[in-house]
Amino acid sequence: MRVSLARALVTRPDILLLDEPFAALDDMLRQQLNEDLLRIWQEQQWTGLFVTHNVSEAVFLSQRIVLMQPHPGRIAQIVDVSLPHTSYALPVYYLVAPAEASANLARYDGMRYGLSLGGVDLWESYRQTRGQGFGPEVKRRVMLGTYALSAGYYDAYYRKASQIRTLIRQDFDRALEQCDVLVAPTSPTTAFRLGERIADPYSMYLSDVCTIPVSLAGIPAISIPCGLSEGLPVGLQIAGPAFSENHLFEVAHALEGALAFDPSPPGVA
Repeated sequence: MRVSLARALVTRPDILLLDEPFAALDDMLRQQLNEDLLRIWQEQQWTGLFVTHNVSEAVFLSQRIVLMQPHPGRIAQIVDVSLPHTSYALPVYYLVAPAEASANLARYDGMRYGLSLGGVDLWESYRQTRGQGFGPEVKRRVMLGTYALSAGYYDAYYRKASQIRTLIRQDFDRALEQCDVLVAPTSPTTAFRLGERIADPYSMYLSDVCTIPVSLAGIPAISIPCGLSEGLPVGLQIAGPAFSENHLFEVAHALEGALAFDPSPPGVA
């Protein structure tokens, strides 16, 4: 079996700067968004994959363990592939996903589905129901999605993002012609503390940088622990062609056996 270590996920942090997708926003707000993203990138010291050194080290150690398996017990032959358009995956996702959320959640107006709160008139009922029924993140995505789908911006943003999504899917199709599965980190960092990034949604979005390309491509993937970083487990993501879920379970089971990962926290019997 041929396994590819996908090293090309999101190689350009400047892609995340929002001058183009949010060109119509107020200049001061757009500058603040750019500064926030740049600050996140600099503080986390994410380079290349945006993957921290310890996470990257655990993933590459897993690769070496696979290669060290004695023949004929060796699990896989490892090859490298290129996924050039995945550098656009994060901005594409945060145009496509909010647009779909905006359209799908339009039905929750208090008249037909879900929560219903009264008001002095129909519009006030809409405002009360959607204002109290949706949380901050849902509201944020509805606003972004509505903007991307609005007249004059649909072709510039949503349609363009959909076209790039097709290119990302084609990248994965070509890569999976060369190998059976793709492996990469599941997250650029280990788990952060509960509630730590709620006030910083852009940092939360960057945590999805390794899994979003797979979702956009529409292919299955599974995550297994492959080591520890500062006492916390590191996730190894395994992706395969469409409808290869059974094969992914087999690969994940074989890798778990080869890595012999101990899920117990250090010092716990």
